[in-house]
Amino acid sequence: MADSSTQQTQDTNPPSQDTDTPGSDAATTAASAPANVSGSKRKPPVPKSSVWDHFVKLPLEETNGEPRAKCKYCKDHTYACDTSKHGTTSLKKHLLKCKGYPYRAQEKKQNMLAFLQPSGSGGLGPNLVPYTYNQEECCKALAEFVICDEQPFRVVEGHGFRKYSNRLEPRFPVPSRVTVARDCYKLFIEESKKLKAFLKKSCMRVCLTTDTWTSVQNFNYMCLTAHFIDENWRLQKRILNFCIIENHRGDTIGKAIEKCLLGWGIEKVFSITVDNASSNDTAVAYLKKRLKNWNGLVCDGDYLHVRCCAHILNLVVNDGLKDLHNFISAIRNAVRCVRSSPARLQRFKDLVQKEKIDCKALVCLDIMTRWNSTYLMLEHALKFQKVFDRMEDEDDGYNAYFRDDTHRLGPPMTFDWSNAYVFVQFLKVFYTITLRFSGSLYVTSNSCFHDIAHVHTMLQASAVHQDPLIGEMAKKMKLKYDKYWGKPENMNPLLVIGVVLDPRYKFGYVNNTFNDIYDNDPILCESMKKKVKDTLYLLYDKYSVGVVGEQSEHEEESGDSGAINHPGDLPMPDFVTANPNPKGKWWSGRTKHPSDQKTDLDKYLETDAIDDAPSFDVLTWWRENATKYKVVSLIARDVLVMLVSTVASESAFSTGGRVLDVFRSSLSPKMTKALICTQNWLSPTEFNFNDRDFDQYEETDSIASDVSRESTV
Repeated sequence: MADSSTQQTQDTNPPSQDTDTPGSDAATTAASAPANVSGSKRKPPVPKSSVWDHFVKLPLEETNGEPRAKCKYCKDHTYACDTSKHGTTSLKKHLLKCKGYPYRAQEKKQNMLAFLQPSGSGGLGPNLVPYTYNQEECCKALAEFVICDEQPFRVVEGHGFRKYSNRLEPRFPVPSRVTVARDCYKLFIEESKKLKAFLKKSCMRVCLTTDTWTSVQNFNYMCLTAHFIDENWRLQKRILNFCIIENHRGDTIGKAIEKCLLGWGIEKVFSITVDNASSNDTAVAYLKKRLKNWNGLVCDGDYLHVRCCAHILNLVVNDGLKDLHNFISAIRNAVRCVRSSPARLQRFKDLVQKEKIDCKALVCLDIMTRWNSTYLMLEHALKFQKVFDRMEDEDDGYNAYFRDDTHRLGPPMTFDWSNAYVFVQFLKVFYTITLRFSGSLYVTSNSCFHDIAHVHTMLQASAVHQDPLIGEMAKKMKLKYDKYWGKPENMNPLLVIGVVLDPRYKFGYVNNTFNDIYDNDPILCESMKKKVKDTLYLLYDKYSVGVVGEQSEHEEESGDSGAINHPGDLPMPDFVTANPNPKGKWWSGRTKHPSDQKTDLDKYLETDAIDDAPSFDVLTWWRENATKYKVVSLIARDVLVMLVSTVASESAFSTGGRVLDVFRSSLSPKMTKALICTQNWLSPTEFNFNDRDFDQYEETDSIASDVSRESTV
């Protein structure tokens, strides 16, 4: 009974830290100490009871001069509260039975109904489930919040967070930052054990992506990510390691990956996607040798090395942009002028309204070493061409910005805008393809060849374009393209096989595309076709070994249904074995129909390609047809999960695509690894903060204006 009474008292009087006394203003109340005028010792005042957080004193004119208080939650009864005659016992008793009091003590076996977000729901809505307060679960949820939302540990020590947490659940004592860090690392260990048990149980083959970076503290980090398709044909990815390495040499990277794979118990690897640094060639060669000894490779690792297509495309575009064009500098200087001060930006916004341009995004400066940011700068600037032209006519400060520096190109003229328009249309294709290459939450290997072929045909046509700007760029880019994708020996055939395993295309599309690309070189065209076809049939031979073996064993078990043998039975007499069962003799001597001799790969390729549809999902199709094409489905499971870009590893350094942020760079390598890996394991998807970068200014300004108008009404 004593324990029950104590629990009731605790629930009735929730923690009072970070709570404001009713009627006080935290922003204007100054802390002061009681003045001791006479200098004599006085008895310290009794602290105000926390029960007054839940009651309000009524005006004396409403109670005929008798001090009375009313509950904030039910407001049904009033209670005498004269401090000279009455205590607070009656008020506390009321809270114990008040139905409106949100913190009223519950029976131990009584649950409340609450809408809770299920773990791993992937964005699904909350479920109405029974809920009981559990401090351990709250601590775990707090650790997940810090990890998934990339919060610093000290966020729990902030006044605002503690007040918010107290209002949500007064019974939960907010832990210190040290405790939160400890809980985060415990969660990392717990989740790593779950993942290791899952990988050991599934025994599936994985595709790897890896990349190395340098943090702001000049530490060399390596990120290794495993990709696989689970038993329900859903694409999965898990970061296996995020660790410091001594240097970026190939053998160092290879040994670090080998150590990681041994730690996770992973032996079967289908492909490794890396960028085009020469050190990665050495790393893949080292791993190929080690994985061969583990019998974990397909076709002796001939197709293990996959070069990052996004990186190759970046090299192709950069070769075309080596010579800086004057029109880009002129527009860049105009944008820099607008962004140079708040006053100029406001004048620019005023002209946008006068020109009635409906565009939330404002102009943005580029990073000169990144062509995609230059593309975005020009694309946004073109939307405000009329505004820039009007600034040249009306804004003396804008013109003075260019007059003050004679070496500063600008303001942009009409021909500059014309060149920018052509330039943007040209780069838009490469920008869109790069985004498709960089996906890690959807299949990319079945669409990669489409984009490679598109780039080829576009460069071929642009090289003879009448515009000299486009023509010269395309010629330079075509030379770099041919270095990586122009010859059979340079292209990994798995990039094409991914399209063959898409039931909408198959070999018909591939052969037709090769004819278009290499129409001037039939020998090279046939060489490419042969390499892809030979590779696919070689994969089929390797994958069919296990499946055919299982089928043969099954046939032997079910072939002679009349004979029942038990251990210890006597040998069969000669007259029995010399005259086999007529049914078994007929089955063994029967000549199989030609259609029965075809492999399921032949049957798959001979079947007409299906029609395309906006809602088509290649993994769903293979899940539904896996039993029909047993061996081919095994190939598809490994080929379709193959990544054509290393972006899945790069994104680990920040969900916004940035380099390892300052907070995580300041942590120990062990804690950094724990936070990044656990975030990936807990978060089903990644939120890209860059999607809103251009809209934040207008959006927040609009919100502030709306709230100001509402406050003045």
